[in-house]
Amino acid sequence: MPPKTTIEKLSSSSPDVTVFKITGTLGFHEKNVLERLFNECARRGLSRVLFEVSELESLGGGCARIIRETAAQGRVAIGLVGANRTVLKFLQNEDAPRIVIATKLDEAVSLIKAKVLQFAATPTGEFDSDDALLSKESLDEILRLGDMSADEEDAELEADDDASRGPTAASKKGAAKGAPAASARESTPPSRGNNASDARADDSKQLQKRIVQYNTLFSINSDFYRFQDRKNLLDAFLLTTIAQVGVESAVFLESNKGYFVPIAMKGIEASELRGFAVSAAQLHLPKLLALAGVVPLEKSPFGDDVKAPLLALGCTYVAPFVVHGEVRGVVLLGKPLKKDLDATTMDFMKILINQAAIAYESMARFEEENERTLGIVQTLISLIEENTLARGNTNLISHYVYAVAKRMHYPDEHLRDLMYGTVLRDIGMIKVSDLIVRSPRELMPEEWEIIKQHPSDGARMLKDMKFSAHATDVVQNHHERFNGDGYPRGVQGHDIPLGARVVSVVESYAAMLQVRPTRPALSREAALNTLKENWGMRYDPEVIRSFVEIIEEEIRSGVNSSDQRFALFSV
Repeated sequence: MPPKTTIEKLSSSSPDVTVFKITGTLGFHEKNVLERLFNECARRGLSRVLFEVSELESLGGGCARIIRETAAQGRVAIGLVGANRTVLKFLQNEDAPRIVIATKLDEAVSLIKAKVLQFAATPTGEFDSDDALLSKESLDEILRLGDMSADEEDAELEADDDASRGPTAASKKGAAKGAPAASARESTPPSRGNNASDARADDSKQLQKRIVQYNTLFSINSDFYRFQDRKNLLDAFLLTTIAQVGVESAVFLESNKGYFVPIAMKGIEASELRGFAVSAAQLHLPKLLALAGVVPLEKSPFGDDVKAPLLALGCTYVAPFVVHGEVRGVVLLGKPLKKDLDATTMDFMKILINQAAIAYESMARFEEENERTLGIVQTLISLIEENTLARGNTNLISHYVYAVAKRMHYPDEHLRDLMYGTVLRDIGMIKVSDLIVRSPRELMPEEWEIIKQHPSDGARMLKDMKFSAHATDVVQNHHERFNGDGYPRGVQGHDIPLGARVVSVVESYAAMLQVRPTRPALSREAALNTLKENWGMRYDPEVIRSFVEIIEEEIRSGVNSSDQRFALFSV
């Protein structure tokens, strides 16, 4: 039986940081616990939360997703102290900037206090100063649902549902089951003996297991469609497989030019699969396609030259990943945590693979559309640079906008649109005369009025080309200033979209590094000092803080990461 999960609040060296110690497990039945805990923290305005998890036995994929998504929202900064390797495997490397990982509590407190939150958590006002921090009673109440077994949870939900329908419904259900729950506990064992009782108990457990699995499938089906790239989709699929099927590891081999190569893995180090590739012929695809679902690796159609290295990695089950009648991938499962996979689990896994395959195909079409859009964008970038003074700046600005956005926990679903808006921000300048753009003198007032229209002109162009509202908002507002002195509309503060505020800072920095007809180029240090002087005036102070941290880290390390070309929009 898994250890009981407990949560206790520890003393903190900083009033701005709340520390909880979690012991036991965070699995399927603790998902509600985590969600309720984060909700309670938000209600009380607790925006920096540390979890001491040195005694946490395991972390399930569902709970890991809740932690990652809560951190990604930027409302609560989250830290883990003393996490073991098993726990950390469920937290992706790309989430490292979002989640503080530390071995000692004091170190974690210092790190999490430095986190910049995109949205600060604010108390709802229903708690006074004495009740603002979560009490032991509050934590016990949060844990109450997590302490229940699956049977108890379902029984309580049924009881609540019956109560809402009145006594008649409850009595009918009691009659259908044979007796009310209370009298069942008091009654003597059935006269038919323990065998019949055990059989009913086994049937009940199987039914409960199926209910949990189908509830999971219903939830996961919508989750799969939230992702905007195949890598994240496959990561979520493998994490769900490990958590719900109960295996040590999972690997996805993707078809690529006649070979199948590992592109996603959980529970196995990437180095163990480096260079691994098998041909379609080695997998005997017609026989693999004929498989009904998940089968033991030993019974697969693979030859010994394929089975041997996979068995050495701990893989014990295999299933084809089929899209429109074609094997597009192979799913490998590691050793079961308890015993061999039963028929119910195999059926669940087959449905899960089918759901993931449908989302995968949709994602492939989405990526093809993005590739076409990217070709258009690259052509437009070249046209913009031909008609402005921004030649060579596209990669530098793209690099830093992306870096600042990630540091500020910009929503992943809007990152691509932010980057489109970044590189196309000056597309409206195509309408401006080259004589004005390259004038060696100060511009006349009427010339400035023409320049000031380029954000609006550019936003209209992108709208006509069916770019998202998120991208057009960046273009429309990237010359607005935090104090309202910008153009074309003179909006200020947080009325300016966050993406446009980020672009404003980075673009100004990049412009200061370039020689212009009216002034020489500035050094990195001088440009940085100029930004600091405008802290909270022309520029958003939170954006400045994040950007300054990035540049100062580069200066200290001697590494100028902006020299690396930004792959997505290289021209």
